[in-house]
Amino acid sequence: MLKGQDIALIIKMLLKQQSAQVLEHTSLAYELHISQSEVSKGMIRLEKANLISRYEDKIIEIHKHALLEMLVYGVKYFMSAELNIEQRGLPTAYSSPYLIKELVSKDSYVWPHINGQSKGLALTPLYKTLPHALDKFPDDDFYKIMSIIDLLRLGGSRETTIAREILEKMLWL
Repeated sequence: MLKGQDIALIIKMLLKQQSAQVLEHTSLAYELHISQSEVSKGMIRLEKANLISRYEDKIIEIHKHALLEMLVYGVKYFMSAELNIEQRGLPTAYSSPYLIKELVSKDSYVWPHINGQSKGLALTPLYKTLPHALDKFPDDDFYKIMSIIDLLRLGGSRETTIAREILEKMLWL
């Protein structure tokens, strides 16, 4: 069974491949703010879910069509959104700096974080240390995709359509 950090792991791997960076467990663990053993276990889970194929440690094929299908149609159900009281944190979903111009919502959503500058309903991130990872190692494309995934977790059919269009563009850069 996939974990939220596995979704973040495959997205980070995809972005590194698109920018022709080497996939090293140490850098993935550091950038995602998880342990190297969790990176290894995550790759095994991703391979069992047929989202990646590993030919060697450094050669990993990401199955983008399967990833897109899983994100658009599955993440809402196996990693459902959990909302909590208003808190400070990093904006996500409708409130994300990458989506705020495209979508309007009466509510603001944040991942709770001590260094957050925004206030909104606390949305449980896909994995516990996601806000820390983005605070420690900012990555605009990663942040945008994670926000889109939260939009899929929260939104209806209109939001799903918009999220799918953006994800398609980003996955096939």
